Amino acid sequence: MEVIIRFGLRTITRFDFKLRFAAVLLQILLILLWFEAATAKLRERNDLQWESRGRGSSENIVSHSCIHDQIVEERRRPGRKVYSVTPQVYEHPGIGHHKGRSLLGTPELLKHSKDVKQPIRIFLNYDAVGHSQDRDCRGVGDIVKLGEPPLSSPTGTPSCNPHGDPPIYGDCWYNCTLDDISGEDKRRRLRKALGQTADWFKRALAVEPVRGNLRLSGYSAYGVAGADLVLLVTTRPTTGNTLAWAVACERDQWGRAIAGHVNVAPRHLTAEAETLLSATLIHEVMHVLGFDPHAFAHFRDERKRRRSQVTVQTMDEKLGRMVTRVVLPRVVMHSRHHYGAFLENFTGLELEDGGGRGTSGSHWEKRLLMNEIMTGSVDTRSVVSKMTLALLEDSGWYQANYSMADRLDWGRNQGTDFVTSPCNLWKGAYHCNTTNLSGCTYNREAEGYCPIVNYSGDLPQWARYFPQANKGGQSSLADYCTYFVAYSDGSCTDTNSARAPDRMLGEVRGSNSRCMASSLVRTGFVRGSVTQGNGCYQHRCVNNSLEVAVDGIWKVCPKSGGPVQFPGFNGELICPAYHELCSTGTVSMSGQCPNSCNFNGDCVNGKCHCFLGFHGHDCSKSELHDPYWFYYLVMYKIKHGSCPSNCNGRGKCLPNGVCECENSRTGIDCSTAVCDEQCSLHGGVCDNGVCEFRCSDYAGYTCQNSSTLLSSLSVCKDVLERELSGQHCAPSEASILQQLEEVVVMPNYHRLFPSGARKLFNNVFGSSYCDAAAKRLACWISIQKCDNDWDNRLRVCHSACQSYNLACGASLDCSDQTLFSSEEEGDGQCTGFGETKVSWYNRFRTSFFSRNTGLKGLSVKYKQF
Repeated sequence: MEVIIRFGLRTITRFDFKLRFAAVLLQILLILLWFEAATAKLRERNDLQWESRGRGSSENIVSHSCIHDQIVEERRRPGRKVYSVTPQVYEHPGIGHHKGRSLLGTPELLKHSKDVKQPIRIFLNYDAVGHSQDRDCRGVGDIVKLGEPPLSSPTGTPSCNPHGDPPIYGDCWYNCTLDDISGEDKRRRLRKALGQTADWFKRALAVEPVRGNLRLSGYSAYGVAGADLVLLVTTRPTTGNTLAWAVACERDQWGRAIAGHVNVAPRHLTAEAETLLSATLIHEVMHVLGFDPHAFAHFRDERKRRRSQVTVQTMDEKLGRMVTRVVLPRVVMHSRHHYGAFLENFTGLELEDGGGRGTSGSHWEKRLLMNEIMTGSVDTRSVVSKMTLALLEDSGWYQANYSMADRLDWGRNQGTDFVTSPCNLWKGAYHCNTTNLSGCTYNREAEGYCPIVNYSGDLPQWARYFPQANKGGQSSLADYCTYFVAYSDGSCTDTNSARAPDRMLGEVRGSNSRCMASSLVRTGFVRGSVTQGNGCYQHRCVNNSLEVAVDGIWKVCPKSGGPVQFPGFNGELICPAYHELCSTGTVSMSGQCPNSCNFNGDCVNGKCHCFLGFHGHDCSKSELHDPYWFYYLVMYKIKHGSCPSNCNGRGKCLPNGVCECENSRTGIDCSTAVCDEQCSLHGGVCDNGVCEFRCSDYAGYTCQNSSTLLSSLSVCKDVLERELSGQHCAPSEASILQQLEEVVVMPNYHRLFPSGARKLFNNVFGSSYCDAAAKRLACWISIQKCDNDWDNRLRVCHSACQSYNLACGASLDCSDQTLFSSEEEGDGQCTGFGETKVSWYNRFRTSFFSRNTGLKGLSVKYKQF
């Protein structure tokens, strides 16, 4: 018996279970036990250690180039699915605290579904490692596929050649080397790295937990227990400097990824690449979780309504080209906080437009975020910023733990112009040119040089910062901007970078040292041909002042920066401005601010300076109903000194300048109408107060005739047979439709008619009436219909609901107009079908007397509805 596992990407043949099943199962169990024991201590750590080799290292920093979009495009080819959709059942704590039973998708669920998110559980599946005959390297000289080579070409043609002219990276045949074979040592490194990655995300993100087993199409019929996301792991070769890639394979009914494919190239599973691999895996799994333009269309707001706007593409006259910006509320909030960009012309954070296929559009713009982990290239110094965590939280699927974010120095407190202007207009260490080829890096942690490249062809018009059209910076991802790059031995913070002339120049290297312009030289010595240079000097922030030290003597710097002199030295040291080194709490003498000011204020010398609308020692107390409006409020408050547009007459202007809108309005100026919460529960999209339903908004769903669905249904088959001409929104795949019955319809059925009641009524009445009626009700309540009415859930007649309650002892809220129509059958609005009997009391009395008195022929009336 050959078992085939289809996991979204392709059909993977495992092996023949006839003879080897028992042996392989034993091996897997032993490996899992060993792995759990070996990684137990690692799971207790508070963070992944992304320690780079010091910046003074003489070795070049290698990097990972992401090809995420390239992999996704390969999956979009005709005949291949990008991903499948499998609905899941989710936990809803608190349901038991109110009377009556709750149905999936009913208002009660929404009321009690707050704060239910739990740390995300990622299950790593290694079954496919080394098992693909045409994609895994098993021996030296094997020829395997990368991507999908042309069917018309012979095996081995075209061959992969990243150094060719033109280079060939994908859709080619790869010649395996010894480094491409995943031996036992490399597999141990793989498990360790992915285990750390899963642990990191468990601390960084929370998700609404899947109830029971996670169901996946083509996977085990029992699903995966204790998981919110399954990652299928492979070890297939890659070309160039791509260490790994990952894509989402399957999503739930809300668009969240529930399965993904992660591939790690064996040649990078080495001790030397361990640190880089850790950062790379974080980067790639971020793509699976939602940092992907293909996932943006499924993003939800706090009420599970599909977001109407995630990105905005505009022609930016200042930058001279089209740009795409993320305009999600948390992303904008944390971006404003990071850059200090509080002016009105900052509207969102740019996505990368360079790098071509595989990079453009699916990463942050490197010009603006430089070493952030979700830029197009990753190295050992990459950090996770609050902006990246904010994007995932804005998806509506996750709750982010912002304490897991690292400090991103690039662009910090540089103002709105830094984000909205071309880089040749940047000031200070963020820009260099031919007249200043050496200087300090942007964070003043190292001495650096200005790399300027002469390209063989002309650069784009918007990237021409020099008179020569072919001259620019070294990185196309960073828009060819020119900025200081650290010398291999230029680190000021690394004591191992100390050089012989340091003492003569008064320099000291260590954790509190920073790069500053200087012409200092000890009396009796000469600096040489370069009289003005840069050096590493100790600094500290005390009593709202920046102080620097030379030869053990501390002096206070001018607040706005300027020269200071020291006894025993000729020349002067040029202090940076106070805010460059002290205003962000980087070297605060009072330590860290409480709770990082909850991101609602600036940390200055260990004290929180709260933003408008927030107060308290840690800025945790808010006067706003929606804290994410704050940054929009600031620009209005400064310009107008009152509420924006006077709240358009649809709200109350509070003393702090915030509009308190009427219940039916929202927005900073109460100009946007809101929909009833039932809109989102039925999959609708709220468009300024109008709830619109589009079946296409559901990934993998289409409007289909009832008759075409019957063959795939079991529980709801007889229900749809009553209306064969109807159009219903359903998954396009039969297997998914069957799972929809299992994970949505059946849970509603069990809520309508619990097993205890089922047994009681069957014993007392000798009838399966209530059981059948509950199934019909569950189908009508759960299935959606394609029509023009915003309320597209099929509703049951109000009288049928009441009859069901009486006959079966149920406690449904028949007044819920979302589920039960007050109109009787005949007007086209009531769609419930079935039969009801007289009240349960009369039925019980009739049954009792007929059995105990021998009365026969007592009629029982039925009511058709």
